[in-house]
Amino acid sequence: MFKQMLLALGLVIFAGAVSAADAQRGPHEVVAGTTQELMKVIEEAREYVAEDPQRFNDEVRRIMDEVVDFQSFARGVMGKYGSRAYYQSLRTKEEREQFRDNVIRFTKNFKDGLINTYAKGLLGFNGNKIEVLPLPADADLSGSVGVRQHIYGERAEPYEVVYTLRRGRDGNWMLRNVIIEGLNLGLIYQNQFTTAVATYDGDIDKVIDNWTVAPREVMEQAAK
Repeated sequence: MFKQMLLALGLVIFAGAVSAADAQRGPHEVVAGTTQELMKVIEEAREYVAEDPQRFNDEVRRIMDEVVDFQSFARGVMGKYGSRAYYQSLRTKEEREQFRDNVIRFTKNFKDGLINTYAKGLLGFNGNKIEVLPLPADADLSGSVGVRQHIYGERAEPYEVVYTLRRGRDGNWMLRNVIIEGLNLGLIYQNQFTTAVATYDGDIDKVIDNWTVAPREVMEQAAK
C-alpha cells in the first residue's frame, strides 16, 4: 500500500519539479524546494479536503500548471503516434490535422487524469520523512542530471526516487522522468498506451476516449 502511495507522491512531485522562481537554481534545489511546497499543501488540505476536495485538486493543478509541458509528456506516452517522425510521415493535410487533434485531446485527458488521480493519492502520505540527497561534487550539469530522494515509510530502508532533470531552452531545470524503486513511470504509461492501441486495433480515437491514468490493476502490478 505504501509503495502504491509512493507512486502517486513521486509523480506529482515530478510534475511540479520546477517553478518560475527556480530558473537560476540547480536541480537539487529545485527538487528540494518543490518537495517542501508540496508537503505544505498536503498538510493544509487535511483541514478542509473533506468539505472541499476541489480546492485541493486546484492546488495540485496550480503546482503542475506552472511548470509542466504536458504536451511533451503526453507525446512521449503516445510513443510513435505522438512523434515528430510519425507526423512527418503523414502525406495529407487531413492526416496531419488528425495527428494534431489527437495530441491535443490526449494531452487534455492525460493531464486531467494525472491531477485527479494523484491529488487523491497524495492524501495517503502521513508525514513520513523525506530527504533530497546532495549532488556529487563532480556532477556534470551540462546534460541530464539525476537527483535522488529518500522517502521513509514502514520499512527500515528508505524508498528511493530518482528524478532526471535537464535544462530547457529558457535555462530552467525541467524534470524529464522519475524512477521509483526501479519503476520508470514514463515507460509504464507508454506501455499502457501501446497495449491500448493493440486492444482497439490501432484506433487512436478509441485509445484517447477510453484513457485512464494508471488504472489500479496496472499500478498494483507495477508496485509488487
